[in-house]
Amino acid sequence: MDNKSLAESFVKNFCNANMEGIDSLLSAQFKLKGPLFTFNTKQEYLNSLDGNLEADPDAEILSITESKDEAAAFFTYKGNIIGQLFRCNAGKIYETMLVFDTKNMPNVALENERR
Repeated sequence: MDNKSLAESFVKNFCNANMEGIDSLLSAQFKLKGPLFTFNTKQEYLNSLDGNLEADPDAEILSITESKDEAAAFFTYKGNIIGQLFRCNAGKIYETMLVFDTKNMPNVALENERR
């Protein structure tokens, strides 16, 4: 699978809350860096999603671009615009960097108000 297809498949599986689909796209060495969390293993990331990931029927892929070793996707999920860079090798995603505005997340905004 090329990098663009990997990114598109990941976003679709994420937005449909398909844990098995996400798992199948990630390498054993997977890592994620984002505005709220960093996960250094595939299992840490999958555990964080388990029971927390919800499908969004209104999610939309806005753009996906690719290069030799990476793909970048912009998409909507639960009213947020998300940017995600996927680093790929041998048909798997081994690292991703996630960018979104945390102030649009109800739980984060509430927690920030309490501080």
